[in-house]
Amino acid sequence: MKRCYLFLTAILLIVTACTKDEAPTDTSECVVRMKELYKAELKCTKKDAMEVNLYSGLYKNELVYFTMTMCPNCNTVPPSSGYTCGNKKVDFNNFGNVSDIKQVYNSCTKEFTE
Repeated sequence: MKRCYLFLTAILLIVTACTKDEAPTDTSECVVRMKELYKAELKCTKKDAMEVNLYSGLYKNELVYFTMTMCPNCNTVPPSSGYTCGNKKVDFNNFGNVSDIKQVYNSCTKEFTE
């Protein structure tokens, strides 16, 4: 019985040590929090065909984070709001005014890109 517990403990340690979704050490704490905030929305149906990723951009001189659907064959609506690092919700009156848009997390590769 003691061996069984030791074996199960070893398997548990191996499985928990192999999570690919961990943030690299050079990723900001804010980006990691934003990924967690939007985790229910971040989805990958098919890479380069239908994915919802996390982006950052400047809106009225404020850095905001939001999700966008990347689907070349879909007629998608741009995001209507985002969040700052201080968890303040920012409504976009006109998404065309969001500048310097950068992907910060890819839901298909599960990698931070910032």
